[in-house]
Amino acid sequence: MTIPASAARVVSPARRDVRALRSRAGSRATFSKQARVNNEIVARAFSIVEPATKVSFPKTFNPHGGDTMQCIGAGVREKKIAIINVKVYGVAMYVDAAKCKEELANGGSLLTGSFDKALLVQLVRDVDGKTFWEALDEAVGPRIRRIATDMATAEDEDGNFMASVAEAAEVAEEKAMDECEEIKGLFQGRKLRKDDKVLIWWSPNKGKFEIGVVGGMPLELTSQQLAQAVFDVYCGDDPVSPSAFQSFVAGAAAL
Repeated sequence: MTIPASAARVVSPARRDVRALRSRAGSRATFSKQARVNNEIVARAFSIVEPATKVSFPKTFNPHGGDTMQCIGAGVREKKIAIINVKVYGVAMYVDAAKCKEELANGGSLLTGSFDKALLVQLVRDVDGKTFWEALDEAVGPRIRRIATDMATAEDEDGNFMASVAEAAEVAEEKAMDECEEIKGLFQGRKLRKDDKVLIWWSPNKGKFEIGVVGGMPLELTSQQLAQAVFDVYCGDDPVSPSAFQSFVAGAAAL
């Protein structure tokens, strides 16, 4: 039994409501093959509101029954239709706060840090799954190829080309593209409604990458190149939502 999706939208609940949510959330082993993706997003005393869409994101949540992740910011994804920028969804980023703070202090980044991280997307209009995936794939595909190229052209300490690394890069690229097709299958033929949520979770240290529509079964993937490419879309050098990225950076700096 999963927590209803409406639980993720609770803002400033009464103390008894918070206790009830925590009680229901505490016993779940979620986001695994044995359980459906659900929004074990435990509402706290307040939420973070994305200003352009007015979407409220919980300040913290716990997708796996482990350490609680903290929201570091939120922004809006807009898509230009004709000459008008249309708001499509709000997106928030969550991190393992302690480990994120430590790695950033040592020169790491939101993208390259090995700490657990997640993106929570909430739609603000109806969109078919095919369109949602095509927009994401349009951004992810080139990034996968760039990552593979960077891997393939790496040199050893003497500046020599490494054939074995180039071969590994090719294999990694093929795996990433194959798993892209799995994600396409997840969204193909699905109608995403206003207020639907998509949760994207990456644990670099565990080599796990998961994506799913809240309330449905997640995809459990293993391509770290694909995971890096997806997160690069939102917190890399050329983010699709500058407002979100700026919010993430500011929130991370305040940890």
